[in-house]
Amino acid sequence: MSPRAIAILMQSLLLVFWLQPASAATVRLENGDRYIGEVVDGKISGLGRYEWAGGDVYEGDFLADKPHGSGTYYWTDGRVYKGQFIDGYRQGQGVLSWPNGDTYEGVFNTNELHGSGVFSWANGDRFSGQFVRGERTGEGQFFWSGGASYRGGFLANNLHGEGEYRYRDGRVYQGQFVMGIRSGYGQMLWPNGNRYVGDFDADQQSGLGRFYWRDGTLYRGQFRANLQHGWGIKEQPDGQMLVQRWQSGVLRDSNPLVAKSNCALRYLQRNWMFNATTCVDGLAHGVGPAISLDGSMVIPEGYFVIGRYVSGEALQLPAADTTGTQDSGR
Repeated sequence: MSPRAIAILMQSLLLVFWLQPASAATVRLENGDRYIGEVVDGKISGLGRYEWAGGDVYEGDFLADKPHGSGTYYWTDGRVYKGQFIDGYRQGQGVLSWPNGDTYEGVFNTNELHGSGVFSWANGDRFSGQFVRGERTGEGQFFWSGGASYRGGFLANNLHGEGEYRYRDGRVYQGQFVMGIRSGYGQMLWPNGNRYVGDFDADQQSGLGRFYWRDGTLYRGQFRANLQHGWGIKEQPDGQMLVQRWQSGVLRDSNPLVAKSNCALRYLQRNWMFNATTCVDGLAHGVGPAISLDGSMVIPEGYFVIGRYVSGEALQLPAADTTGTQDSGR
């Protein structure tokens, strides 16, 4: 209700009900609006119905010329709000429905979805959780009509933070999201028992990770775009470890992780495998890959001089999980 409409209405009411206690009134305004209901001391207060010339209608409680208390607001576009009002605003608990079948039931603040609520779409999708200024933000659960579901953090209507996404085909992702994209640390579980645990980037397995096959085989190493890419250690169910180098899912090298008697290397309080034709006096010498015998580190391009480290960046491989079928951290 505009200030001008209220002013015109009050002038009409004052002419008919000058300083009288609560009474019923029917008033038509020059702009085409109409009010039917109670008036107290020349102000709309109590139960009433206000009809705008444009077609909107409000029925319910009024106080000092504004919707206040419980009421129902009908828009000409088919939307309907039924719930609490404070000082003219939709505020408190209420239900807002759209003509297409969508509904929201929950908390409102100054006309916006704000607080705990449930939004149900006509297509069967459903969200239950927190809203901030009309957007899904905070903790919540989303159920898609197609069978997928998500439980966790939201930000500006996107999956964001820690969460669990269950796919309709039985896969489960548990981990971090950034604005709707799997990004950070997490794990993917397949219905057949396989699982990946490690880094995600741009919605793909990328970075350092571990892949567990259901037969007990484990690969720990580098991934890119959902494929093994770079260096890693493959552990067979019988305990044998293989040093492997991959390129976009294609295996380039694979060798047993065993010490070379003619190229001994001790570095960082570990014994290493180093294999080169340039070794001197049974000690590592030259440039090449070095892998710690415990399978925890790889130096792809190491430079050693008579058993001593000179240069080369060490890659720390992720450790195997020994706690069970799911990981809670690195």
